[in-house]
Amino acid sequence: MFFLVLAIASYTNSAWAKLVVHSLTSVELELLSYNGLAENSIFKGNLEAGSKHEVNTHYHGLAVLVVARGQRYPIIIGDKSFTLKIADPGKPPFFAGSVENDYFYNSLKGGDLPPKQYDFALLMIQAIDLLKSSQAINTVKELKAKKEEFHEFVLKNYAKLKHSDMIKRLIAQYFVMHEYVTYRAKGAPATDIRTRYQKEVIEGVGSWIETLKPHLPEQEILNYCVSLYYNRSMVTLASRIIGNFRDVAYCPGADQETVSLPGDLLITDADGNKEIKLGDFRVNQLIAFVSEDCPVSMVETISRVRQLAIKKENMPVIVAPIQKLSSNHLIMAKMVSNGKMLFVNDEKWRKANLPKKIKLPLFVRHVDDSDIR
Repeated sequence: MFFLVLAIASYTNSAWAKLVVHSLTSVELELLSYNGLAENSIFKGNLEAGSKHEVNTHYHGLAVLVVARGQRYPIIIGDKSFTLKIADPGKPPFFAGSVENDYFYNSLKGGDLPPKQYDFALLMIQAIDLLKSSQAINTVKELKAKKEEFHEFVLKNYAKLKHSDMIKRLIAQYFVMHEYVTYRAKGAPATDIRTRYQKEVIEGVGSWIETLKPHLPEQEILNYCVSLYYNRSMVTLASRIIGNFRDVAYCPGADQETVSLPGDLLITDADGNKEIKLGDFRVNQLIAFVSEDCPVSMVETISRVRQLAIKKENMPVIVAPIQKLSSNHLIMAKMVSNGKMLFVNDEKWRKANLPKKIKLPLFVRHVDDSDIR
């Protein structure tokens, strides 16, 4: 058994809170915190059976406990210390010293609402009820009314909602709602249905940018909306969203005027079966810099590969990830049916040449192994 104390960066000016995680079984877990659309890790690690981890944090709000099997459990962290107990990763945790969490979980199971003094728990229940209510809509009129209800709820309660995953969940469900609705008009072709659906989605993105821009950078809002479609491999719609909000379709960072691309830079295909050097190419290449934290960069790269294929240009697109090459990058190749996408797989070069923050999207043409201008 071991006991670990973690000091966590603050999003608020609240006093420190202490949370003791006590697992009765061996488990891998992570505790996530939220600030608007940003998600951060409060604690991540493996707990042995019977072990305790003490977490000291300024974060007050709704955290989410994620266990190895993928289950996600909401946890309210207030200004009072309590113990979170895990008996079975497949079942919700239980609490010692947290009446608010007890009331919250009782309400989630259909019990009475928490007393008024637990206003944050009440707000979380209201958000969950709003999410559930959206599943019953099926007309454009109902969609419009429910969308307005979502916007009003977030506007009214943003100060508290921002310290939970509810803003992200509400926005995600807001766009899923569009798929509940029948857009067919009598005698209209199927293409009109798709066009109307896409128009509603794009207008919805604009509505969220207007709603949240007093609180969040516009490019952050757009990237989250784009991610909702990119993560479902709906790249065409994600690309159309970007095209309608081009001014904010980027991720901030340092401008890169030159990037050194040596001839011995290691390149691989998406399956990792074939590794070659950049200098071995006998055709020009397009280098696409991407980040898994910047969905716009990934969508724009896939779109560029598709465009080159349509034009029948024999130019491979080589993806250069800002992070270490991972499955999150490689999956991009599965979203391209035509065209050639390869990946930089050279950790030594990446660490020496790529800062963590580059303004994206960024594309550069490579003709030989000299620096790109």
